[in-house]
Amino acid sequence: MLEWTEQFATGHDTIDMQHRMLFNYINRLEGLLVITNPSVEECEFIIRLVGFMETYVDAHFRHEEQCMESYKCPVAAHNKDAHREFLAFFREFKERYSAEGFRPAVLAELHQSVDEWIRSHILQIDSQLRPCLKRP
Repeated sequence: MLEWTEQFATGHDTIDMQHRMLFNYINRLEGLLVITNPSVEECEFIIRLVGFMETYVDAHFRHEEQCMESYKCPVAAHNKDAHREFLAFFREFKERYSAEGFRPAVLAELHQSVDEWIRSHILQIDSQLRPCLKRP
């Protein structure tokens, strides 16, 4: 379970709220891992959740990149590159999921990868926005 703590805070209210929402989606995905033989409705929900996450992440990334640029954050370019790599990973997953169908192992792999990436990315890159917001 991915739990929000202040160590993840960037100091930007909108970005922090969006990060909390991403935590919620990742945790919902984790909740689906216990389903071994999903119904048609559950499979459709998983597909919609993954699609929604992709759309949400893309919109969040654009907003975050704009903030980093406007506050002249020194990791803005690195952030953009990391976002591009993550979206490529996510799209590859969607293609794989479409080809292979529902398998708990595939969903578990997505959850683990997203969980690890988001923790690392926020703590190492996004958190560097905090001092930029405090500049005069």
